[in-house]
Amino acid sequence: MSTVRPTARTVWDAVYDRIGDDLRAVIRYQPRDWESVMRDDVRERYAQRDTQAIVDQTIVGQLSYGRQESAFESGSLNALVQVFEDAWIVSCPDSTGRKSGVLISIERDGEAATMADVQWCIDLLEQGVDRLVA
Repeated sequence: MSTVRPTARTVWDAVYDRIGDDLRAVIRYQPRDWESVMRDDVRERYAQRDTQAIVDQTIVGQLSYGRQESAFESGSLNALVQVFEDAWIVSCPDSTGRKSGVLISIERDGEAATMADVQWCIDLLEQGVDRLVA
């Protein structure tokens, strides 16, 4: 994974170019700080404390990545994809053991996005970040 950390806006712009309005939100997070870009209808649903709770839960989950890697013996755990009724949530840490990363929310059953786009987002965050901030 790259050491360059793009902003939420930079990730939003790249993903939006691919899937358009199926992109719901992008959150760039750290333990005590976060920034987000959200579709207007999604922003209306979340108060600042709600977004902080999402960040907190993401970081707590990330702390177990090392144990999961050992249990599954399938290589590095690079991202977590959660499937909800209305959205795919992709969380990708900056690196294992760090409490920072990017969370992307994508509309399920939208106009454009597919699981291939979810994989594209993971690839973007793993390998293509340098071109986003260059």
